[in-house]
Amino acid sequence: MDIIRTTVSLPAELHEKLRIMSVMQKKSIGELISDRFSGYKKRRKNNAEKKIKEFFALSRKIAKSSCEYDAVSAVREERNRDNA
Repeated sequence: MDIIRTTVSLPAELHEKLRIMSVMQKKSIGELISDRFSGYKKRRKNNAEKKIKEFFALSRKIAKSSCEYDAVSAVREERNRDNA
C-alpha cells in the first residue's frame, strides 16, 4: 500500500483527543485515522447489501399478500425511515 504524507487542519479539541488516544493505544495519530477509515468502503458496501436484502424481503412479503399494496408508498416510507 502506498503511503502519502498530508497536512490536515483539525479543531484543537479533536486534535487533543486524537493525541491522547494515540498515547493510550501506542499508535501515531496517522495510524489511528488510517485504522478508522481503512474499513469504510467495506462497511458501506455491507450496509448497502443489507438494505438490498431487506428491500427484497419486503418485496417478497408484499408479493405473497393477497391485498393490494402501493409499492411506491412503501419504498418512500422505507427511505424516509432510513433518512430519519
